[in-house]
Amino acid sequence: MDVHVVSKSNNANHATFPLPPPATPLAPSSIRVRATILSLTSNNLTYALLGDILHWWDTYPVPENAPAPYNDRTAWGVVPAWGFATVLESTIPEITSETKIWGYWPASAHVVDLTLSKNEDDPETHWIETSLHRAAVLPLYNRYIISTSDTTDEARHAWESAVRPIWQCGYVLSEYVFTPDPAKNPAIHPLPGVPSVKKDWTNEDADISKTVVISLAASSKTGRSAAHNFACRPPGSGPLGLLQVTSSPEAIGAAAKALKPHFATKAVEYSDLAKSEVASWLASLSPSKIVIIDFGSRDGGFDALHSLVKSHEGLSAAELVILAVGFQQKVYTLADVAAAQAAVGAHGIIQLNTGPILDAALRIQGARRAFEGLEERWGR
Repeated sequence: MDVHVVSKSNNANHATFPLPPPATPLAPSSIRVRATILSLTSNNLTYALLGDILHWWDTYPVPENAPAPYNDRTAWGVVPAWGFATVLESTIPEITSETKIWGYWPASAHVVDLTLSKNEDDPETHWIETSLHRAAVLPLYNRYIISTSDTTDEARHAWESAVRPIWQCGYVLSEYVFTPDPAKNPAIHPLPGVPSVKKDWTNEDADISKTVVISLAASSKTGRSAAHNFACRPPGSGPLGLLQVTSSPEAIGAAAKALKPHFATKAVEYSDLAKSEVASWLASLSPSKIVIIDFGSRDGGFDALHSLVKSHEGLSAAELVILAVGFQQKVYTLADVAAAQAAVGAHGIIQLNTGPILDAALRIQGARRAFEGLEERWGR
């Protein structure tokens, strides 16, 4: 079996090497699996870039019997990815061999062991990875779900692998950060538990009924997922309009109409941000708040949009809220991240992360209730 590793100092450097399958007996309450369907998206670049900071490298350490120089875990790591794995062996009676499990796996062909347990409030198909080396990993990445769909339906599993992790971001953004019904779902900060330019997140912050939302990189899967979830909101809960900035305005505009949202939509190119008609369209909706969500826009895209909003007489008085969700689809350096953090401070940008939001929802509502809403929406 081949192991795929990535240089932690330069994520553009990759290597593979063969290793024999594990010969040690499987521990109690454990499963031995191999990933079978994985999503390769720009998220994987983020997992590598911030792997030390957010402990993503901890999920699947390089095997101890790896050859030099790859056995140096300070220099090399295994990048995780979302998808499905097949159980090869199990010491858990409820999980049998050939079971398909959804979760966070190594982007590699080697076999790995997971130690699993169940929480009392978890849905029946959910299991939690409890290995000590993953103790600092965000709970979202330690949650595994037994697949109940047809195990031979690879197209469905491929779709879920590619879309579900990112779609969840759009869901928590619409249903918690900008909750349409605080009595049902609480308003949750975009990055709960982490110091931010905005310490609290109230129902007033979550209210977008008189707001225009602007989506940068709207043709990304994250941007598309946000548009879908906004379209599922009840009438009157907002937004007033959704401006989608994209390299493919015709396709994104048609997709927006197909969603039949209860709000106005417009799709434009990045170059259109210099045109007065874009600002006039935004101003015609008379927003009291403007929310910019950057899903990983092209270089200069945010600056052009920020200038447009701040310079237009009909928009400059509106409250401006800026959320950063993703990066461009390219390999970054830590110096690039430092520059981005400087921009965060300069513009009052609030970072958003799906994992802490969903974790906060589980603590407040309980896992069964929180996942019930998520699964119902995903099932559509």
